[in-house]
Amino acid sequence: MGGLPLEVLVTGAIEKGVKELTICICSGGGDVTSGIGLYNFLKMVPAKINTHNFGACGSIAATIFLAGERRTTAAASMFTLHAATFVEGPRKGEISENTTMIYEPFKLALGWKDDKINAYFSSRAESFIQPAQAKEFGIVHDITDLKMPEGAVIVPVHVP
Repeated sequence: MGGLPLEVLVTGAIEKGVKELTICICSGGGDVTSGIGLYNFLKMVPAKINTHNFGACGSIAATIFLAGERRTTAAASMFTLHAATFVEGPRKGEISENTTMIYEPFKLALGWKDDKINAYFSSRAESFIQPAQAKEFGIVHDITDLKMPEGAVIVPVHVP
């Protein structure tokens, strides 16, 4: 997929005077380094960032999702959490030390303690979190089927 990186699009919107953005996410995850960079970027921009899960939001995408000041999810959605693992090389299949980058925002933004972090990020097995449980856990503030206002600028973005 092509297109401009999300950081470029967000920066461009802010330069045009946009004060609030809603980033809709549907992703199974991807590169941890790119994802944590995107999370940190969204936390530092001078605009209100909201996030909305409109399908599956997994792995590093769930961490990026936490960058939203206001976080919502569709009723027909889920979050998937797991530890990061090496995908090649001599440690293939082993849990990677960069798992801490994936779960640190859950500690900071949600106040998750070590017992919950260990339950969701200590193995390669995926944990599936449905919307009601995501609300209970503080991942989302509300479960809603988001309607984009007429005239909204909609830009699809691919995150590596």
